[in-house]
Amino acid sequence: MDRKFISLREVGRRLDIPPSTVVYYKDKFEKFIPSEGGGGRRTRYPVEVLEIFRRIRKMFNNNWSTEQIEQQLALKFGALMDDTRFDQSVEQTVSSRTVQELAGVLSEMADLLNDQSLFRSEIRSLRDEVAALRAEREAEAIRREEAVRSLREEITALKRRLSGRERGGAIDFPSSEFLSSPLVIASGGEYLGVQGKGRKHFSLEDFVQLIERKESDAVAVETSWTRQDDHWVLGVCTQDSVTGKEQNILLVARRTVTPSRNTVTEIIRLNIDGNDAPDALLLTLFRQLKAVFTG
Repeated sequence: MDRKFISLREVGRRLDIPPSTVVYYKDKFEKFIPSEGGGGRRTRYPVEVLEIFRRIRKMFNNNWSTEQIEQQLALKFGALMDDTRFDQSVEQTVSSRTVQELAGVLSEMADLLNDQSLFRSEIRSLRDEVAALRAEREAEAIRREEAVRSLREEITALKRRLSGRERGGAIDFPSSEFLSSPLVIASGGEYLGVQGKGRKHFSLEDFVQLIERKESDAVAVETSWTRQDDHWVLGVCTQDSVTGKEQNILLVARRTVTPSRNTVTEIIRLNIDGNDAPDALLLTLFRQLKAVFTG
């Protein structure tokens, strides 16, 4: 309800009635004068009271009795009092309803905040589970790598024993350092190698493993090692059981220290079926190895 209100001081000013007289009229006929707010200065009056005070002033000037004035006010302004009481009731109802609605909104907000807290707790729990699973997976990968490394060492040891038996008990096999050093070729005064993921270099051991992976029911692969002075000669013989075709490869390598003081294993010769491979073929081979090793 958008209504205009005034003070008693404003009533006296507009009607040219002394303030004390206005207060007297208000106290004398209070039940006929609508008002809102608390007591004292906080009380406010709708602009309609101007007509009530004007009538009271006129009737007093005409020497009307208090009973006559009350009867006249009841007849003239009773409806105004009912409307005022109705407006106050409506405002109280609206205020009560607003408080209830606000309480409902606050309750919903509290529920939402509680749900949000639960969601965050669940998210933290899921993150912890994911972190635990990742740690477990990384630990399993480390165990697997250690198992593979152990198997490789056992295979290397077995090959050494077999090589020693073939030579009457004398073990003659490249050292682990020679096999695991970066495998390179010399080209244009530089040493070219292959570097894979995790800064791991392609080694002679990796080269042998690539060859041995080709062994299957259809293809037989045999490898052997021979030492010649400061060189090691890797012999690889493959045979296709279907076509009977054989291929013989000889790879000659040696230990080399580069100008930057890095120890590497250098391929100095590659022979395929009795023909030495040219440098261009070696470069092509290393490009293919890089694609396989870094893929």
